[in-house]
Amino acid sequence: MKYTLRYMKGVIVFFALLPLLTAAAGLVPCDTNCNVCDLLTLGKNIINWMIQISFVFATLFFAWGAIVIMTARGSPEQLNKGKTIIYTALTGIGILLLAWVFIGTLIQVLTGSPSKLPWSEIQCSIKCLKF
Repeated sequence: MKYTLRYMKGVIVFFALLPLLTAAAGLVPCDTNCNVCDLLTLGKNIINWMIQISFVFATLFFAWGAIVIMTARGSPEQLNKGKTIIYTALTGIGILLLAWVFIGTLIQVLTGSPSKLPWSEIQCSIKCLKF
């Protein structure tokens, strides 16, 4: 029974994430004559895709933590467990957003993009190193 429940949870999570997995098809920005800017754009696309998946997982963890709190029935251990799950999800989202800002700034510096809004767009000025 326990293994069947785990299997069903895995199937539900897979089908919940399926739209995000198919959205990954547009990650590669070039077909031929790719350069360093295209490589950095690919990195940015992968990071943005992973952020989308992370928000889906964070939502699932928020829901799980809320369910644990609602089913605690006065048990302090279960209440603390639910709070810990929610706080961990919040901390993960905070770290994720800080890393996103840091990596976005690093990519802007590497490509010479101006620091105007939208800051997550790459306007590459590197003209060499084709591969």
